[in-house]
Formats: sequence, structure tokens, C-alpha cells
Amino acid sequence: MITALKGALLIDGTGKEPVNNSLLLMENGRILYAGPDNPDRIPGKAEIISLEGKTVLPGLIDTHIHMDLHGMANTFEENLVEDKLRAIRTVREMQDTLYSGITTVRNVGSVNHIDFAVKKAIANGWFEGPRILTCGKIISMTTAGNEYFAGMYREADGCDEVRKAAREQIKAGADFLKLMATGAYMNPGGVPGASQLSREEMAVVVEEARKVGLRVAAHAHGKEGIINAIRAGVHTIEHGTFIDDEVIDLMIDCGVYLVPTLSAGYLMEKYGPERGVPSFMLEKSRGEDRRFRENLCRAIEAGVKVAFGTDAGTNYNFHGRNALELVILVEQGYMEPLQAINSATRVSAEALGLAEWLGTLEEGKAADVIVVNGVLDKSLAPLLDKVEMVYTGGRQVRPALTKGQEYELI
Repeated sequence: MITALKGALLIDGTGKEPVNNSLLLMENGRILYAGPDNPDRIPGKAEIISLEGKTVLPGLIDTHIHMDLHGMANTFEENLVEDKLRAIRTVREMQDTLYSGITTVRNVGSVNHIDFAVKKAIANGWFEGPRILTCGKIISMTTAGNEYFAGMYREADGCDEVRKAAREQIKAGADFLKLMATGAYMNPGGVPGASQLSREEMAVVVEEARKVGLRVAAHAHGKEGIINAIRAGVHTIEHGTFIDDEVIDLMIDCGVYLVPTLSAGYLMEKYGPERGVPSFMLEKSRGEDRRFRENLCRAIEAGVKVAFGTDAGTNYNFHGRNALELVILVEQGYMEPLQAINSATRVSAEALGLAEWLGTLEEGKAADVIVVNGVLDKSLAPLLDKVEMVYTGGRQVRPALTKGQEYELI
């Protein structure tokens, strides 16, 4: 059966101007047509859905989540919940993620391979959820603070150990690999600006990933660690807090994507110690936000490719509220609405190596489509609570967050 969505504003993710009074046709999980309305293109047996006053756009792609973290004020308390219960809760929250319009996620670190179990359950059709790419355990040097997220890291020192750690994740079924180029804000004892794995160690991870056609993401705050990671051949820089003009030029030259995860810091600061966020996290980040905002603006203006990533699962950063990242990008002046949507669709698909069949509404591509009540020309706030229909691979899934679930807006 062909499904025809007609009359909406169409944003196809390619960067082209939106199309008013549009028509989108899909069949067997693929896009047949996306463009101006043309009655001659609609076959007689098509299911026709009229969507005047609404916006049709590609399913959003969140390239940075932690699926088995659930927004607790103090993320250490995640360790107090047994893995079986964490897995069940993860399935529920991946459903909410899908229903909110996020049709693909890249999970950048979970404990004890819960991510593989949840991905398999969704792939088997036992539950609804987004398309999932996951890395298994994060490859890190031996360092203070990793125990704060017990079971999330695979510590390794020296090229031989790092190579084995990479191979372990690939054997377990990783879709990509993630490594720690620098310390972290959320680990007590971690120094965000300090380099961790060496350039040589990171190059080993990249080498092992390339053997089987996988990409590598690097957690990187400090400048030296960012440069080391880029020189080692990683594909995405996660966070990039201390980027500067030198790093910006290098990222552009090497075609490396930046995933800034603004909403994580925004929500950590918003709720603060009075709502249970550990003081050490806030103390390490204090004073860096303004410099990062300025550098991020320069990076975007210079042409660094910025993908959509939220760090969902961190403090008060709830799954299903992923679109807050896009609202922040627009309302704080980093991007125009269309630019932010392109970041969350086409650019994110490119960052993950999926752009040949995902990320835009073009003929032959996967029919990952969302319908929003409203016109996304000046604000992206409707993405937070007005997603009315979600299609993944051409199949319509439940259209809204689970009833009774409430979150604060900005």
C-alpha cells in the first residue's frame, strides 16, 4: 500500500527551501516522491492523509545518547539499580525516544552491554524503538573516576591492550567504537582538559575499526586531546569544549564532525546542586560555558560539520526530550531553524556513515518520517511536544509519548 502525506510544509533535510502544500509518497519502507503536491502522482489505491498546517520532515538522528542512564540528579545512583531493571527501563525510554520523533540513535556508552540486549530486543520486534547504533564499552586508559559509571568503561593501557579492547567490542557486536581522548566533567577525579589515550593508542582503535568498516567517536574536551584524536583518524569529536581556531581549521581539513551536546551542560546548570546535581560537576564546568559558546559559533560560521547529539540520560536530560538540543541551538543563536533540522537529519546521517539511505526525504531513501503540528519556520519548540505521527521504515508507530509522562520545558 502506498501512503500519501499531502498538504503539509515539507522540510526534506537536504538544505533546500521548504515546500508548501507538499506531497510525500512512501511504499515498502522507501520514499517514492517528496516535493510539490501533484495529484497525478497519487495512485488510486493509495492511503491519503491530509496534513494542512503541519510540517513533514525526516526522522531525527541523535548521535550521542547513553540509553541506560535515565536523567538521575546524581548519575552515580544509576549503579544502585540492578542491570535487569535498567534494561527494562531502557526499553521503555527508547520507546519514548522513538515516539518523540528520534528514529535513529547512536548510543555512546552503556554498562555491562545492556545496549546490545536492548538493541536486539527492538530488532526482534519485541518492543518499538529507534534504529540503534552502539559501541559497547568505552575504551579508556586506567584513570580515576571511571568507577563512577561502573561497567561502562573498558580500561586499557598501551597499544596492545587497547587493540584487544577494541577487538572485544567488535566481537560483541559494536556498530562503532568510542574512546576517551581526554578526561570528563562527570567523573570525580577526572580532568576534562587533560589528555588520556595517546595518539598512538587511538590510532590503534581506528585501525581495528577500519578493518571491519566501522567509525570511531572520541570523547574530547581539551585541545591537545582533540588534536591527537583527529590526527589519529577519528570521525567525530564528542563535546569539543576547548576548541579554538587551530582546532576548527584542523576539523575542516580532516572532515571531522563535532557533536557539541549543549543540552547536557544547560540542564546540569539549570537544576544545579539544589536539585541534587553533584557540586564537583558544576565546579569543573564553571566558567567554561561562555568560551565554548563563542568557539562553537566560530566553528559553525567557519563550516565545521555539526551533528545533533544530546547526551540524553545525563542529569535531568531525559530520553524523549532530545529535541531540546535543537531548541537551544536556535534560541541561543547558533543556527537558524532549517540549519538545525539539517544538522539533526542529513548531517547526522553523514556523521554516522548512513547518508546513502537515511537522513533526507528523497526518492529511494528509508521512509523515516515525522509529522509535527505547526510550522517550524521560526521556532523548533513544537518538536518538544507536538510530534503527532512517526514513521520508521515506512511503518507508523505510536504517535506520542506515554500518557502521564511530564517534563519541564525550557
